[in-house]
Amino acid sequence: MKKTTAGIAAKTIGVALMTAILLGAGAVEGGSYRHEEVISKLISVDGAKHLVIESLSGDIIITGEEGREVIELKIVKTVRAEDEESARKIAESMGVVVTRPEGMIKIETHYPKKGKVKKSIFSIWFERGQSMSISMTLAVPAGLIIDTASASGDIEVIRMLADVAASTASGDVIIRHIDGDVAANVASGDIEVEEVTGNIALSSAAGDIVGRNIEGDAEITVATGKTELTSIGGALELSTYTGDAVVDGVGGVIYEGISGSARFVDVRGAVDASAASGDLNFRVAPEGLYDYSITTSSGNVVLRFLTVMEDGYILKAATTSGEISARLPITVTKVDRNRIAGIVRDGRAKIFLETSGGNITIEEPEE
Repeated sequence: MKKTTAGIAAKTIGVALMTAILLGAGAVEGGSYRHEEVISKLISVDGAKHLVIESLSGDIIITGEEGREVIELKIVKTVRAEDEESARKIAESMGVVVTRPEGMIKIETHYPKKGKVKKSIFSIWFERGQSMSISMTLAVPAGLIIDTASASGDIEVIRMLADVAASTASGDVIIRHIDGDVAANVASGDIEVEEVTGNIALSSAAGDIVGRNIEGDAEITVATGKTELTSIGGALELSTYTGDAVVDGVGGVIYEGISGSARFVDVRGAVDASAASGDLNFRVAPEGLYDYSITTSSGNVVLRFLTVMEDGYILKAATTSGEISARLPITVTKVDRNRIAGIVRDGRAKIFLETSGGNITIEEPEE
């Protein structure tokens, strides 16, 4: 897919179209009042190549459209307050601000400040636990670079022809069909990324990460949560603190885990993997001559070749309290109950397998 130039020439429409619709509001649980307004705007691109969105609270949905020359923005202001008057006054002070730093368009949400609204409204706000949010839905030229951040809310970006960056302190991130690089960061929430032509860099402090059909490299960091990756065209660097990982289809692997098991299938490149606690299971189909180092302090180590590495390798495997199973054409140079060393075929690569408390298995397909 060929990238388009970000910032297609457009007529200066500015923010000409603005339609406010007041949706139904009424008494809800606890006697609080829910008020909602929908506002639509058209924003000219005027040669900008970069779209930045910053939000305090509310979901953000961005869809790229090839051939589009303006940004269509719909915002939904939602307020819960003690009564209708309070809710409407708060909503009047909420909105978005559009600015144009050099080469970009910046959209920021703004909320009422305490000094700008009658004290009674804010005393109700803080004492009664009322809430306010601004959600945004945007249709944008597909060639814009996207950089979006929210303190609280989900983010979804689809069908862009340029790089995408998204971050939220609390919420989920979904990014799909991107012709470029992707970066996503979540403090509390899940990340799902799919169909990306470039590289991805994803991190979550508390939440799961799912990645599918990534043509480039992947850099993944998970503090607490599961990792599921499928069809990574390049290399993978994966770091986990607590949680299991499953990877199906990848180039080379660098893995570091603290607590949790990891399973890798169809690994085409080199492996450097270590874990403090957990099983490490690799099924490799080397597309060249690669080294493998797989170690864990507590857990089993499994290395199975799906295809034979013709030039062979030097093998060293050791376990403190476990057994070693080696099913391969090896010339043994050293062996005892907890250790084996030897040469397979020409011995041009190196394999090192080690666990303190677990078994080791290394196998090649039968000829």
